[in-house]
Amino acid sequence: MRWIKPFILTCLFFRAIAVVAQVKDSAEKTFIPLDSVIVQGYSRPMRLKEAAAAVGLVRPEDWQRFSPVTALPAVNVIPGVRMEERSPGSYRLAIRGSSLRSPFGVRNIRMYYDQLPFTDPGGNTYLNGFPPAAFSQLEILKGPASSSYGAGTGGALLAYGDTSSKKSIVLNLTAGSYGLRQADAGLSFGTIAMNNRITLHHMRLDGYRNHTAMERTFGSWQATVRENDKASLSALVLYSDLHYETPGALTLAQYQQDPKQARPAAGPFPSAEDAQAAIAQKTFYSGIYQHFQPSSRLSLGISLYGAFTKVDNPTIRNYEERSEPHYGGRALFAYTAPVGRSKLQLTAGGEWQEGHYQVNVFRNKQGKPDSLQTADAVTPKNALIFSQVEFSLPGGWHPAGGISWNSNRVTISRETTVPVSTSSTDYRGEWCPRISLSKTFRSSTIYALASKGFSPPTTAELLPSTSVINTQLQAEWGWNYEAGFRGRTFKNRLWFDINVFYFRLQDAIVSRRDSSGADYFENAGSTRQYGFEGYLKYEILAQKYSQPDSWGLQYWCSYALNPFSYDQFKQGNTDYSGKQIPGIAKQVVSTGLDLEGPYKISAHLTYQYVDPIWLNDANTAKASAYQLLGFRVGSKIWRQLSGFAGADNLFNSTYSLGNDINAVGGRYYNAAMKRNYFMGLRIVIL
Repeated sequence: MRWIKPFILTCLFFRAIAVVAQVKDSAEKTFIPLDSVIVQGYSRPMRLKEAAAAVGLVRPEDWQRFSPVTALPAVNVIPGVRMEERSPGSYRLAIRGSSLRSPFGVRNIRMYYDQLPFTDPGGNTYLNGFPPAAFSQLEILKGPASSSYGAGTGGALLAYGDTSSKKSIVLNLTAGSYGLRQADAGLSFGTIAMNNRITLHHMRLDGYRNHTAMERTFGSWQATVRENDKASLSALVLYSDLHYETPGALTLAQYQQDPKQARPAAGPFPSAEDAQAAIAQKTFYSGIYQHFQPSSRLSLGISLYGAFTKVDNPTIRNYEERSEPHYGGRALFAYTAPVGRSKLQLTAGGEWQEGHYQVNVFRNKQGKPDSLQTADAVTPKNALIFSQVEFSLPGGWHPAGGISWNSNRVTISRETTVPVSTSSTDYRGEWCPRISLSKTFRSSTIYALASKGFSPPTTAELLPSTSVINTQLQAEWGWNYEAGFRGRTFKNRLWFDINVFYFRLQDAIVSRRDSSGADYFENAGSTRQYGFEGYLKYEILAQKYSQPDSWGLQYWCSYALNPFSYDQFKQGNTDYSGKQIPGIAKQVVSTGLDLEGPYKISAHLTYQYVDPIWLNDANTAKASAYQLLGFRVGSKIWRQLSGFAGADNLFNSTYSLGNDINAVGGRYYNAAMKRNYFMGLRIVIL
């Protein structure tokens, strides 16, 4: 039980600073209190303190603790949320174990960017195309969010760009270990009637392992037009060009011998370097969001978008080309009315998406497409209708109920057969209810909820890298039961957010990987996923804005307990019932200190402990536990010029951050960067 020592030390440290800080007087806040933050929640804006749901936030002050190169460490502070990286650019995001079916990328989670649907109709989300500079705040709804956001048993990711109307030009330059070079620029301009925001980004990284170079270029334009006091129109256009090499996973012997190496040749399969395995991903996205507020009681929001993604993926097995145009929209109606001494809040809406994909698979000839093997036309379509009613009753009681109707259909036409063969899946008429009850006190809220989640296979699971169409996959579904308590205490200095949950997933989709490294998927019976999540933040010193030479200091800690296991799961004659679900750390502890002072001085110390992780269903192989220590400092240098520097993995740990689960031949391990450093400059032109 290697986690006990760091966890006990964390708890003792927290108790010590709490006792010391109780004698201090309250003062003006350096750090924006979490209970004042507005979150979207389940289709209705509300204060975080009042949300009857498990919500994780990454805000501007959270980004400042880490390197500006990746969102991974900031996201991993949220208990129950796990972001992994097989190699630079190859991300995987999981909420409460939803990575069970995700060899890479974001699946089983719906993402929205500034009110616009970003997850495509095939169920895939290209989160790695975004740099951290594109985000001002991330809001993560943990647990099934199908009652408002459609298919997905993991949750929802609501991302927001910088909406500041202050005119400015901001330039950030960053350099660091392993050939890191990054430039970010933000330009805000316009008038009260029309505000514009342009974000530009370019990054290059050689990587720690062989064959892990990465390069990304990103640009976006966001505009908001205030037509009058009752209407506004927002527009978004973005382009992302990402290329990264994929080194492939290693066996334990290879990992221990040289964790930096790329996958070597094995039998008939070439090495990752000889195959020039990589992903080239280009995305163009544009959308508009129209908001009407005809009265204080009524509002209506309508969004429309169109997008196109082009992916070239040479692998050890083959060379895949995908073109994925898609489009869709979402509408949300909200109405508020008094009912006696109570208040009724009604929301309703719908969402629709359609795509027309072309997936061609060739032989891979040293990183170039050779002879055509298969060609498939893939047409995913999905529709969602949802509604929620909530009452605000006397005494701070808030009962709420919501429900959605979902329809998902995928048609695959194999064009390389004569005649053309067509396969289809149809998951329609799925109802997903959600009920909750919360009680708001003066400085805290307690809540309980029950919700159903539903998630059909994605197009990448129906047509995986083996090129074998699998229309036998069933949609996974399950019920989640949850209770939580959040608020403030200790003279409002301590913020706490704790919850317990139990999720029973049926027909769980799990990933497999064959000897060539190709992924395929199958249903794995049922799972039992119960756990505890806690987040604490304590303001030790409150900086007074009236005293420029004063200091502010806060301590934070998050903890997640996820003893997830298979309930009933048999594969052939092998029974995995009762085994721990692979790919999930049973316990994760994250903690740190934030210091703010005069002349924009800041210092951030962060620590994380991650339990061992099982790597296969049989629980016969596991990745070792690891501990990470990071540090970042910053200060104003001269007028509008400031600088920052920091380091990650100060313990110089060797650990696997993005494991390949259930891989044939024990090729599970993808080593993360050893100790590395970064430094940069920030220039603000008003």
